[in-house]
Amino acid sequence: MSSVQPTSGTIKFRLKQPKEQKETPILFDYSFGRGNRIKYSTGFKILPKFWDNGNQRVRSVSTINNREEINSRLSEIKSKFTKELSKLEEPDKQNKLVLKSIYDDIMGRKEESSLPHFTFFTYADRFIKIHETNLISSSAMKLNLITIRAYKQTIKQLKDFNKENHFGLDFDKIDMTFYYSFVSFLEEKEYSLNTIGKHIKNIIALMNRATEDGINTNLKYKHRDFRRVSERTTSIYLTAQEIDDLYSLDLSFNKDWERARDIFLIGYFTGQRVSDYNGLTQKNIKTFEGRKVFEIHQKKTKKTVYIPIHPKIKSIMKERYNGDLPKKMADQQINEYIKKVGRKAKIKDIVITKKTIGGNVKEDPINKYDLIGTHTARRSFCTNAYLSKMPVIDIMALSGHTTEKEFYNYIKVTPQERAVKIADSAFFQ
Repeated sequence: MSSVQPTSGTIKFRLKQPKEQKETPILFDYSFGRGNRIKYSTGFKILPKFWDNGNQRVRSVSTINNREEINSRLSEIKSKFTKELSKLEEPDKQNKLVLKSIYDDIMGRKEESSLPHFTFFTYADRFIKIHETNLISSSAMKLNLITIRAYKQTIKQLKDFNKENHFGLDFDKIDMTFYYSFVSFLEEKEYSLNTIGKHIKNIIALMNRATEDGINTNLKYKHRDFRRVSERTTSIYLTAQEIDDLYSLDLSFNKDWERARDIFLIGYFTGQRVSDYNGLTQKNIKTFEGRKVFEIHQKKTKKTVYIPIHPKIKSIMKERYNGDLPKKMADQQINEYIKKVGRKAKIKDIVITKKTIGGNVKEDPINKYDLIGTHTARRSFCTNAYLSKMPVIDIMALSGHTTEKEFYNYIKVTPQERAVKIADSAFFQ
């Protein structure tokens, strides 16, 4: 028999009524699992005497003009169905509605009403695929690569959870029972509270999109307790003195360290995200009323900001890059090198980190230089600019923060530092 046998089933073509004396439909027959089967018309009819049941093809008969067309189409249906089948998760391979949707798509008779038959994993995988291949025409709807990667990580965790717990996860199963089970699953893997929270956030986002698309009708995920869990991470900022120590450090013996340090300092003196400050060139430099400024199109906010070029950036450009800016460096390399630079600059304070892992709060002492990363530059700018009494509205205009609440949650100012700043206000003079 000329049949295709995927790992989960067998594809055959057969006649609906093989013993008829008149034309009968050629059927697509797929058997899978334990006694499961789907049968659909291929759109072709034939007299049984012209059908080769062994090869599942139209016989070579001179009176049938479209024999090659029919046989070619049958091969195409079989090939496409097998290919789409291989992309499915195991639960979807047993779902007749999903299989029907695939067949309808191949036959060109897919209707919008068939979309709601997709399972959660089918929808999630297709959602990712659409964004990865840039099939959405509206740029406002596109996801960036970091967000896509985060969704893929969440989907992987959900598939592991589903497999390990035999949960049969689908849209209608996403409720508070699932929520507690999934959180517990992640806690047992000793993920931090913030990581767990990000996965919950991604699930909610996917469910919202599926609901908007008419795929999902289960709204139990909107329960007030079905929410992202989080805790404030141990983030640091470098003091103005520590920034000066980095700036003054002689790193001529290691050009990679030096370039990473200089890019970091540009991040500090501009207050931008690493995606905006790493890779600035002469094209970003404009002159207004005799003053040189950076013109930066922020990737996240889509806003254009103008930032005065700090004297120390000018000095870095003049002394080490012949009046140019340091070339872009991979973020991972900056994160690796800036920690080593911080250690050499003797930024040795001990920081106590607190993190909820596996449901338990753990405290660990860590060297401050080990916590320095690309984002520390921006946080240090915002904090030191605030302590220097730069108006908050001006800091936000440069940093891109949209609300004061967001800004104050972002900066790292101790109660003592805030008290000293307040003491300098006119009220206490």
